Amino acid sequence: MESGRTWRDLTLQLAWASGFFDGEGCTGSGADVRRPNSARIYVAVGQQSKVREIVPSVLTRFQQAVGGMGYIRAPYFDKRSGTFAHQWRADSFEEAQAVIALLWSNLGEIKRAQAACAFQDFRAQYLTIRGLYRTSPRPRRFTLPPGAAASAEEQSLAWAAGLFDGEGSTELHTRRTQDRTWFGLRSRVSQCEASGIPRVLQRFQAIAKSGRIDGPSSGEGYENAYKWEAGADETLCVLPRIWPWLGIVKRVQAIEAIKSVDALPVLRRHPWRDEARRFAQTYTESSRIWFAP
Repeated sequence: MESGRTWRDLTLQLAWASGFFDGEGCTGSGADVRRPNSARIYVAVGQQSKVREIVPSVLTRFQQAVGGMGYIRAPYFDKRSGTFAHQWRADSFEEAQAVIALLWSNLGEIKRAQAACAFQDFRAQYLTIRGLYRTSPRPRRFTLPPGAAASAEEQSLAWAAGLFDGEGSTELHTRRTQDRTWFGLRSRVSQCEASGIPRVLQRFQAIAKSGRIDGPSSGEGYENAYKWEAGADETLCVLPRIWPWLGIVKRVQAIEAIKSVDALPVLRRHPWRDEARRFAQTYTESSRIWFAP
């Protein structure tokens, strides 16, 4: 744990990590194909990048938030997306259990249930393993800093920033009719769920206090997709609230999208255009990442 960090800082980092895990993480168990009669458990978070050598900053940030546990695997090329797939992973029982425990208080219901099932399945398999395949746990130390925890509201906003870092975007979009084209600004958070509107999107909407949830929709490579979506006015209200915990990639994406508003042809003088200009100026000049890059 870095010196100078307080318990408040740590609780906010873990809240962000929980939101990011709710968007991009998974917990699983099964037989280890490399060793007969053995079981395995893992916790993993994936992320893409366009360059093999560049590890997405959100993965290193996630690893730091959970006390340095786990490791980041060598990337592989994903032909479907044309990008390199990177993955943070903890695949020992001790580290997987510790990571889920650290995230648990802010973790969503779906990922909690998934983790509980994975650990139950692992335990059932582990009871059948002969002593030959048992390994001694590696000792881990997670030093807790002093101070008070962050407030529930702050942790909720940090969680929302983590989910946005994993599944969110800020973008310009167009709407066309036969004789007109409209340009607009919006933000989105996506999630797939077969059983109905994802709880994490409902939770994000409640924290954001704005936006709507559309879906389900299906297409090539995805099914039962839902989207939380906010228009320009709401986007310019939501982003400042989660900004202190938002990662550098989504910060840059938001600033670039909002800056480009002034380059669009003006069909109507929308009130949010002036707010977009103020936002871009304010957050470009004063943006500072409070976590280690």
